[in-house]
Formats: sequence, C-alpha cells, structure tokens
Amino acid sequence: MGMFSDRYCYVPRELSPISGRRENLFWPVYAWRVLYPDDRQQAGCNLFQETLLGLMRAGVTEATKLAELMAIDSELVRFIIASQLQPNGWIDHLNKVTQDGARLLDEAEDRRLNLRVGYAFQDAIGGQLLPRFSTTLPEVQPVGTDQNNRPVFVLDRDNGRQEKPFLLQAKAPAKADVPGLLAAYRQYRHELAHARRSGETVGFDVAIRTLDYIDDRPLHLYFWCELYRDENGPQRWLISDPFRLRPAVSWLREPFLDLAKGNAALRRRMQRLLPDISADDLSVDEWFERLDEHADFQVESKYPFLKSRAPLVHEHLLRVLRQKAKIEEAQGRIHPEDLGALMTESASLIEAVLKWLLEEWPVEPCWPNRGNWTRAEALAEIRALTVQAVDDDIAHALAGQARRSVANAMTNRDQPLKALLAGALFAANGRDDHPFHRLGSDQLQLAQLPKLADYRNKVGGHASGERPNKDVTLKHSEFAIKWGVGALLTNAYITMA
Repeated sequence: MGMFSDRYCYVPRELSPISGRRENLFWPVYAWRVLYPDDRQQAGCNLFQETLLGLMRAGVTEATKLAELMAIDSELVRFIIASQLQPNGWIDHLNKVTQDGARLLDEAEDRRLNLRVGYAFQDAIGGQLLPRFSTTLPEVQPVGTDQNNRPVFVLDRDNGRQEKPFLLQAKAPAKADVPGLLAAYRQYRHELAHARRSGETVGFDVAIRTLDYIDDRPLHLYFWCELYRDENGPQRWLISDPFRLRPAVSWLREPFLDLAKGNAALRRRMQRLLPDISADDLSVDEWFERLDEHADFQVESKYPFLKSRAPLVHEHLLRVLRQKAKIEEAQGRIHPEDLGALMTESASLIEAVLKWLLEEWPVEPCWPNRGNWTRAEALAEIRALTVQAVDDDIAHALAGQARRSVANAMTNRDQPLKALLAGALFAANGRDDHPFHRLGSDQLQLAQLPKLADYRNKVGGHASGERPNKDVTLKHSEFAIKWGVGALLTNAYITMA
C-alpha cells in the first residue's frame, strides 16, 4: 500500500505543552475546503430572541400582539422579555429596543453574511469530522528519509535533533457530510471560546446554509500529534490535539485504540508508555484485555472526564455496560428479570445525565407556585421553546407533565425521566450556552426518551404484566449510552474540561 500523503502539518507543541513520555505520530487527515462563519465574531442572540427584537424594532411592543404575530402564548412572550431581553439590556422597560439591542440585530445579519474560506478536517482513521477549522495549513518539510523511507524532521535547528513520527494508516474513505460539518463547527466554536477564556456566550446559532463544501475532493495530509502518558493525571495514556487548541483530545482516543489492536508496532509503543502493564507471554488481545481490566478501561478510554466531572453518570454507565454484557454473553435462556434490570438501568442512566444538565446549567422556573397548566397550555409552552430539536412528537409526549413536577425537576432534580427532560428543555430555553443548542435533531432524538421511559415502566418492575423483549431492550440500552454519554455529555464537557 502506498503512502497516504507526502504533505505534513505541524503546529508547534509549545502552543499547548504536554508533559510525560511521548511517541510522535502522524495522523492521516482529509482537509476539505469549506465556507464557514468567521470564528473571530462574537456570539449573539438566538433566533427566537432575534425575532422578538426585530418585531420590537419595527414598532410592535405589546406582548399580546407579539404573541399573535409569532403564534405563541402571550405569557411566554412576557417570560422571554422579563427573563432574557430586559436583563441583557436589549430592550428598555417600555419594550423599546436599546442601542445594544439594535447593534445585536445588525451583528446577527452580519454573521449570516460574513463567511471565510478555510479547511475542515476529517479523521482518515475513524472517518469523523474533527471539531477544527483553519484558513491555513501549517505545513512542514522533512529533511530527508530514513532507511525505511519514513520522513525525518528537524524541528529545532539549534540542537539538530532528528524526529521520525510513526505514520498511522488511513482506513476511512473521504466523505462530504454537511450535517456533520455543522456539528463539528458548533463543537469547534465552543472549544475555541473555552480556549480563549473570553467569556463569550456559547449559544452561537449557525444555520446549515452558512456552511458548505467548496471542492468535491479533499487534500490528503498528515498532522503531527503525540501518544503520551500524563504522569500527573488520572488517564493512563492520551492523544494530543494536533491543532494545539488543548493539550489532549478524547475524540482521537477511540480510533487510535481500534487501530492499535491490530497493529503490533503501535502496541509496542503503548507498552513503552505503560510498562506497569506487563506484556510477557501475552497475545495482542490478551494484553488489551488486561489493559481493559485496569480502572474500567472501556469507560476511561471513551469518556476520560466522566468519573471526576459526572460521578453519578459514571456509576450508572458502568451498571448498564455490565448488565448489557451479562445479557449479550449469556448462553441459553435469558431471565426476564435481567432484561428488566437492564431497562431500568438504561432509564436511570438517562435520568442521571438530565440531572447533571440541570445541575450544571441551572435555571429557576418562573411559573407561579400554585396552580397547574392545562394540556393545551403545556403544549403551547413546549412548542415555543427555542431548542431546535423540539417538535410536535416531543411536545405531546411531555404535555402531560404537571407544571409543579417540571418546576421541581428544575430546582430539586428529584423527578422521573419525563419531568426531568421537560425541565432540561425549559432550562435550555433560558440558557444560550446549554448543550441542547449545540446538537441537531438527529443527534438529540428527543422523542426517543419518552418511549424509553414508557418501555421501562412496562417491563422494569417485578409486578409488570409485560415480558421484556431482548432485542428491544438492547436497542434501548445502546441508545441510552449513545445519547446520554456518547453525544450529549461528551459535547457538554467540551466547554468545561
């Protein structure tokens, strides 16, 4: 097999120093030329707030008239005005747009028009788009090749030290993916805001039409990164960020691990970094099995932040994985109680993630302490939420929740799954930096959560009259892992690591 590329990129590691022993790597990457919004812009209001401000600037200031024009409940309009527009200084007490509000509207229009030509990057091992964008390619030239025809580099001319990174093998084909491009850009914006420590609002709204591919074929590049051991951290091994936006990135760990299991040379490099895990007389699979036994490696490798930042989620994830493995490895008849237990743990994992979201992005409910809403009122309020993924299916599924239950979920976080989900949606409505705004409908799949809760209620209890189905139960458990930890919590952690 020929070389993936003869073009190499290196971002100086001094921009994001790492400590500990390391092995230099070249990661194969597809670089796509794309149009994307200028990341030097400051974030602004969301589309719902922008619509209200636009109507107010046009002279419509009465809440009832605004509600009529937007086809939403007038109480919800008053809530947005009192809790978001006025506190941010975008309108005054007469609902007149201030200078700050007018500037925000003008900047919102600029954001839709001000695009840059640059590069989006696709991992050529795992196939995923990376949350990194750049207008330039930091290429570096080798000084020659070694006896194995590997490129040799001298990064420091003063000491003349030669470095020969290990070239990782590309496995995934190049694939243009516009929805994936949008998700990658959203994640990039939030990591960039975190790296800058600028305090900018991370609720930046990106319309799909503002991101697009320019070329049909990408460039083939290698990006320099390191496999290293963090001597002072909780993780056994890390992969550095090739773009040096942060010291290490979790999204390269899993594709590297999959590649290493079938590559003896990579295994030797890992063994040099992890001498405390003996490889004597072990096959590749046995060594990785032993590695897997250390500190719940399956969870650690995919979600290295989980144990310290979300311990309740970590606990329930381990329970789901163990119960799921017990069922998948069972020989012969599977007891209904085991399937019911997996269904219960899967729902508990979702609930733990929702509780974590409500704790990290708290919003006080603004409803009266007494009284309840009708189903029609609940439907209207849920439909008017600014979370992109909210549709009629989820609105109808949650409209039966009592307002007090939703309020208690937001403040005490002690309610069942549906009330917790409703509380998280109302919290997201009041927080532009909420993770729900960073994921599209295809990633959130909100309508699946009430279905999971309903199935848990049918089969999870000992007194249930319905026997759980193995395939359905496993499907729900896989969704709980993918949704709660693989997509949502991982994305939320980006701005907190």
